[in-house]
Amino acid sequence: MAYVDNPTTPASQPQPGDRPTPGGPTLWRRVRPHLAVLAFYTALTVLVAWPVLLGLGTGTPGQFPVDRNQNLWNMWWFKRSVFDLTNPYHTDFLFYPYGTNLYLHTLSPYNLLVGLPLQLLLGLVPAYGLLELLTFPLGGWGAWLLARYVVGDRPGANWGALLAGLVWSFGPYHWVELRQDQINLLSLQWLPFFLLFLFKLERATTRPTLVRYTLAAAFFYFLTLLVDFYYAIYLLMFAALYWLWQGLAGLWAGRRGPGSPLSLSKSPLPLSKSPLPLKEWARRQAGLTGRMAAAFGLGLLPFLPVLLATVRETSSPAYTSLQNDGPDQVHSADLLQLFLPPAHQPWWGEGLGLWRGLGLQGLPDGPVLNNWGAVLGYTALALSLYALWRVRGLLFWAAQGLFWLLISLGPTLRIDGRSTGVPLPYRLVARLPFVGIGRFPERYMLMAQLSLAILGAFGLARLLAHLPASRRLGPVAASSALGAAVLALFLLESWPGFLPPPLPVAPPAFIQALNTAPLVPAGRAILELPVTKHSNPDSPRMLYQIYHQRPITGGYISRDLLDPHREAHHYLLYDWFELKPPPARDIVPTLTGREHLALLDFAGYGFVVLYPDDFGPSKDRLARAQRWLDLAFGLNGQSALPFYQDKLARLYAVPPTSLDRPLLVLGRGWNEPEPTAGQGVQRWLAANESQAEVQIVVGPETPTARPYRLDLQLAAAPDKPRRLQILLNGAVLQNVTVEGKLDLKLEGLRLTSGLNLLALRPDPADGYYIPAKAGGDPKDTRQLRLAVLSLRLSGG
Repeated sequence: MAYVDNPTTPASQPQPGDRPTPGGPTLWRRVRPHLAVLAFYTALTVLVAWPVLLGLGTGTPGQFPVDRNQNLWNMWWFKRSVFDLTNPYHTDFLFYPYGTNLYLHTLSPYNLLVGLPLQLLLGLVPAYGLLELLTFPLGGWGAWLLARYVVGDRPGANWGALLAGLVWSFGPYHWVELRQDQINLLSLQWLPFFLLFLFKLERATTRPTLVRYTLAAAFFYFLTLLVDFYYAIYLLMFAALYWLWQGLAGLWAGRRGPGSPLSLSKSPLPLSKSPLPLKEWARRQAGLTGRMAAAFGLGLLPFLPVLLATVRETSSPAYTSLQNDGPDQVHSADLLQLFLPPAHQPWWGEGLGLWRGLGLQGLPDGPVLNNWGAVLGYTALALSLYALWRVRGLLFWAAQGLFWLLISLGPTLRIDGRSTGVPLPYRLVARLPFVGIGRFPERYMLMAQLSLAILGAFGLARLLAHLPASRRLGPVAASSALGAAVLALFLLESWPGFLPPPLPVAPPAFIQALNTAPLVPAGRAILELPVTKHSNPDSPRMLYQIYHQRPITGGYISRDLLDPHREAHHYLLYDWFELKPPPARDIVPTLTGREHLALLDFAGYGFVVLYPDDFGPSKDRLARAQRWLDLAFGLNGQSALPFYQDKLARLYAVPPTSLDRPLLVLGRGWNEPEPTAGQGVQRWLAANESQAEVQIVVGPETPTARPYRLDLQLAAAPDKPRRLQILLNGAVLQNVTVEGKLDLKLEGLRLTSGLNLLALRPDPADGYYIPAKAGGDPKDTRQLRLAVLSLRLSGG
């Protein structure tokens, strides 16, 4: 798909990248330009990243440990799942004991697959850093190929294509993603390859070229799917816009002839000089539709099992809302920042202070310009405007760029970090299937950069082709000097400085103590306190897991889970997770210290690890955590002593501990304990639950040969008798009616080894008793039904 400012150039002129005719250039002459371009972009990468390359074995190129840890974990987990022959899209190593699916997690399978041999050869950290840095020369090469094909063989095209590679792969967006260590978003290299072969596919006129370009486009779309769903969706949207543009251009030609401002000046499907008949237009549009469908369909086909599982996962109730279509998303491009230099530029970016002196901050919570690469850049923008002025047939790229720019601004226009309240088209785009899952509208700026890259290539080629004669330099030397100067100007503008040496990635000292602790079998999980809400704070814990290789109770994945320990279930160790103060008395027997250890052992834990700094300024929560540790690990009422501690962590080993009797642990469906007359205590069944649950823990050594007896003391609300159904492991034990107080003895209970569930299910038809409405305390608006004063298990 080439464009010219000379409309007499034949549309059938061979394009760079097409298969040469017999007797054409030798293989070396065809390969040499590609090697030279790769060498050029590789040299630039080495120039910027040499401090990182010197420390490649110690850390990664980025400076954002949260996402770095997550992505390193991805590579570690993939390697483990491959060698264990397990599904890499499900892990039991996070959110123990529930585990989680990883279909909506940013695994980036391409980097995992390519990184596996590198990981085996070089180690995890060097493989990760090398994969990140390789995206720069590969991305530059892909954009060079695309621009070289689109611009054609005009004078200055090579310089323009080199500029396109710089804008695409060495622009602010890519440097920012490197700083963030987001390897999936760094891997932008395959997008221009797909577009290159999509355009070639549209021009294909023979069966061999049709097959070849269909397979090539499908292959690079498949690679893009393996990299990131975001980028795969971007390509679908780009192709849809291109299809629409070609359709409109054809309709215009059907009425006015091919001179439409919509027309591409060298269309892949050349239009006739006379108005195009509607049937011919429909035939051509159908042909384009079929070719696109074949490329996308074949690219999706090998990924279909994962794609279908991912679609199913989007409807899973395990997550908080996946849709991000709110009216004011912080992670949207800022209109002012689009025209500011990138903050990472060391000389006139954020470090200069000029912009802060003018009162520009970009984000409302700090004096920074732009952290996400959503800037246009002066060099590329100036050349793009020049190209639109001087070269015909570029409105498609201008329209594409404007579209992506507009949706990168998000749902509401923001200027200097402040919302204006003006609605933007992103609100409509976010309603498309799966598009609304994205949380960062500003990332669409990447595709706007693609349009700038192509338009900038045209602009530079046009500028060099019409360069005035020089007295001192010949035309070739003058063109080369100006081309090199423009490239240098762009590099200067987007220059991130020499990347800082990598942050060290190494196991903390306590890992060695974990791995050498006696009496703790391999595979036992780690209960880490405080148990977080499973987001950024769990990122370092995922890094630690790479070194200790034991399941953990937390995890940081790309979509927020409903906490399986707190919300989806009432976990056996719920009180440990919430660090609730243990009541002095309760309706079930109080556990001894040994029984606390037995409960931890029964739940599969080998260690409890306390991170004091993770409690923040809350000394109360840290004190509560210590109280729970003292209950389980303290001897004779004394404080628990860790078997290892340093500034980061305190370690407690859970020894194998047998259960002499069943333990009763309250599950979901209970109100907090209340004192009663005398020294008693009671709990009301929660109004918002269908049943109250008691978990009966039976260890392997607990006697189960003889039946048990369950003693319950029940009380009904004072308004009327209440009906109650009592179930054990789903089987009905008894249906009773409670009026006032009732002592109930249930004989002959058979327990099984493991976890048994006792459920108390009130009849919902009985309604609620509300003291405030019955003449009691006007402030007491509780919805009461039944209370339990005591629950004991004996026998066995």
